[in-house]
Amino acid sequence: MCACTNVEKRDVTVHACAAMPSGRASACACVCDGKAYVFSGRDQKGTYLNDLWEYDPVTDSWKDLGSSPMKARVNAIMTAYDGKIYAGLGYSALRAYNDSAYQRDWWEYTPQTGVWKRLADYPSQHTVKPICVTDGNAVYVLYGCGHSQQSDVWQYTIASGQWQILPRDPQQHPNAFGCTGTMFQGVAYLGTGFNAHNLTHWWRITLPEDEWHACASLPGKGREFSACTAGKEHIYLFGGRFFAGEMTGGEIFDTFMRYSPDKDRWEWCGTMPCGRAENQIAFTIGGKAYFGLGENEKGETINQLYRIEE
Repeated sequence: MCACTNVEKRDVTVHACAAMPSGRASACACVCDGKAYVFSGRDQKGTYLNDLWEYDPVTDSWKDLGSSPMKARVNAIMTAYDGKIYAGLGYSALRAYNDSAYQRDWWEYTPQTGVWKRLADYPSQHTVKPICVTDGNAVYVLYGCGHSQQSDVWQYTIASGQWQILPRDPQQHPNAFGCTGTMFQGVAYLGTGFNAHNLTHWWRITLPEDEWHACASLPGKGREFSACTAGKEHIYLFGGRFFAGEMTGGEIFDTFMRYSPDKDRWEWCGTMPCGRAENQIAFTIGGKAYFGLGENEKGETINQLYRIEE
């Protein structure tokens, strides 16, 4: 006996934007006042980076804003609210499980002045590739990884500058790493990841109440290290990895899909122009989703950026 899932396929138009001057993987990105900002990551040589770049969609151009005061790192986070950018966390060493490499520093950056300001450190050692969202009053950090996997939710209140962990039932949903997520119309959505299995789970989370609701699972194989952002009507999910080892069925995906919160339904959208990719970035400007950078199945970094037209 076998079973299958009927998932519709929708063709969307993908436009190539100006390529970033150099490729990078495991960077982070956010949008502030109509421009995108890309921070950290690693280059083709494997060198960790701490520079900040600005992408202007009006001129379709990139601007190097120079090095930040932060240590070079990968898998950091950043978000923006009210003309300011909040960034930090991540990992800063090539060797795994190096205690000093889990970066807990947390910063505020003002694009208009170019000034960095250090804020209260993140209280947890689970700093690798968390999901970061904001509702305007607070920043929420979820599913960071350290020596172990976890699913804690930390809240940073912007006005008070303080961190607190939100109480929750640890049995409500599984621990995982390599998850992805985004905000859509004031509600957080997240899922995927790995915890001995490649996960297809997808959740809707009301914050700060921390109420979790299971949504339709991803079609096809589970995955981790995907990129995610929300358009006007859909949440887009790009690429990622099915972990099983190169000799036993593992692969990096070249497809992307979208989720409709209204219908609680996934649709396949096609193949990414960059081919197979993981550890990408994704962001939304003016209701239009952008994605790109990352690395391919050969470990080669990618510098292309794309825009989706719904």
